[in-house]
Amino acid sequence: MSKISRTMTIPENVEQEIIKGLKKFEEKEKFRNPNLTAAMLAVSLNTNTTYLTIAIKKNKGANFNSYINELRINYICQKIKKYPNYCNYKMSYLAEDCGFISHSSFSTIFKKVTGIPPSEFLAAVEKNTTTDIKIL
Repeated sequence: MSKISRTMTIPENVEQEIIKGLKKFEEKEKFRNPNLTAAMLAVSLNTNTTYLTIAIKKNKGANFNSYINELRINYICQKIKKYPNYCNYKMSYLAEDCGFISHSSFSTIFKKVTGIPPSEFLAAVEKNTTTDIKIL
């Protein structure tokens, strides 16, 4: 990150509008779009990518990609817990459902976010032992 972006601030009213927009974005599950980019999200929120990424870092504690990946993993974990029949679906379907293009990147990011591989999470849900698993 450059010195400029580290020290750059966003006007408070603009930041609040971005945060409101991100809340709607999350509620509408638009993070499931596998082709989503920071530029696309910025345009939909009527801002620029610099302001968007600064607002995400400041308010969500993550960069754009980590923020989106955590939303996707949280989404699929909640879906699996709510609908246990998801345990019967192929990994590629689960990956696609939450917005990942490949099941290998889904598996890697799933483990990074939750601390366990998706197969272990699915087994825990089937046994109803997910209480100790970190879900966002």
